Amino acid sequence: MASPASVRPLVAGNWKMNGLAAALDEARKVRDRLGEADYAAADAMLCPPATLVALLAKEAAGSR
Repeated sequence: MASPASVRPLVAGNWKMNGLAAALDEARKVRDRLGEADYAAADAMLCPPATLVALLAKEAAGSR
């Protein structure tokens, strides 16, 4: 079992199923902010609707 000091916080965001491609602008903002040093202490996960998984995967490629 991992010690509490080795566990990183995880922040997750969940889209509702009515997500549109226009909402990817928000995902881009999250991606860009996560690249800043102030946000290095936690991991992040976005959970898009199935209709946006492929588009978000392209947007998120190479990001954490």
